[in-house]
Amino acid sequence: MSRALSFAAATCAAVLATLAPVSLQQSSAAAEPAHPVAGHTAAHRAADVITGHATELYPEGVAWDPTRRAFLVGSASQGNLSVIGQDGSVKELAPSIGKVSTLGIRVDVARNRILVAYSDFWVRQRLDVGDQPPTSGVAVFALDTGELQRRIDVAGGRERTFANDLTVDRRGNIYVTDSVYDTVQRIGLDGKVSPVATDPRFAADIVGLNGIVWHPDGYLLAVRYDTGAMFRITPGAPADRRVREVRLPKPLVGTDGLGLRADGSLIVVTNSIGAAVGVPGGVDAVTALDSDDGWRSAEFTTRVDPWPTNGPTTVAVTPFGDYALSGQVGELLAGRVSDLITLRRIPTAAAPSGSPTNSPSTPTSPTSEENDR
Repeated sequence: MSRALSFAAATCAAVLATLAPVSLQQSSAAAEPAHPVAGHTAAHRAADVITGHATELYPEGVAWDPTRRAFLVGSASQGNLSVIGQDGSVKELAPSIGKVSTLGIRVDVARNRILVAYSDFWVRQRLDVGDQPPTSGVAVFALDTGELQRRIDVAGGRERTFANDLTVDRRGNIYVTDSVYDTVQRIGLDGKVSPVATDPRFAADIVGLNGIVWHPDGYLLAVRYDTGAMFRITPGAPADRRVREVRLPKPLVGTDGLGLRADGSLIVVTNSIGAAVGVPGGVDAVTALDSDDGWRSAEFTTRVDPWPTNGPTTVAVTPFGDYALSGQVGELLAGRVSDLITLRRIPTAAAPSGSPTNSPSTPTSPTSEENDR
């Protein structure tokens, strides 16, 4: 495996995954957009499957950009930012920010910002990074131009640091998960970094907390990658009540990315990438959850298992429905090369209990808001 390939493959280990099977299944019928935009007819909807091609990109994170009516993706191997159009076109928006992986992405339209979590956690285990200290942070880009405005360090001088995903609240505060650290951190509009919640259940040797979303009712939902435990984190609550584990029917082991729909349901993306590095039992699947008690507990509502495109990593919630990203990081881990990028719409209707597991429609040709909140 080439040096560049080793770097990208190592980075992709951030999305190792397994998922305990559940019995919920999903229809193969193409669904109407979950959040249609007024004035848009079916003829103007994005395609059920969007395919693009980009050499050595291997995107792991994705967000919907309503200003461009396109998707923004990072790169596990290049540390840059790109735009994927609804026709599958891929164009670089911002060049590499260094020897790091660009991972979780959020679009903050109100403040003309693109927020990107980055880290060199995997890079430094495979490549010579010179005198670069362990690096994790949030890069802030101008939404209209793609210009890098600032980099905010969240490593704090720690020897082990792995900023993985992020979300933003309505006031513009950014919340960042660090997959090996026991603390979720907040970045204010002034760039000041402060702890939100510290809990021993967050820390891990490789990947603990990963996906995170802000709920408009004033709390965070985050899932631990290796155990599949989900947490409700309330920043303003007393310390002893700030972190509560959400009761689930089964742990969501291997959860990578999350997306919160406008109706309050949560999309959880898992994958089988771990099999390439000796983690058995991985499942490529997309599951929807709902809660009727403020996310003190949750139930699985719909599920596509197996997901028809290998290695989905996260989801973009758009006006045309929810799209799961598959950036071929599994191929990279297996020592193969691919330039394929797939965005596939998630069906919304569940199949009757006991019916065979189905999956979304197969593409015929390439064509196409917690992520925006």
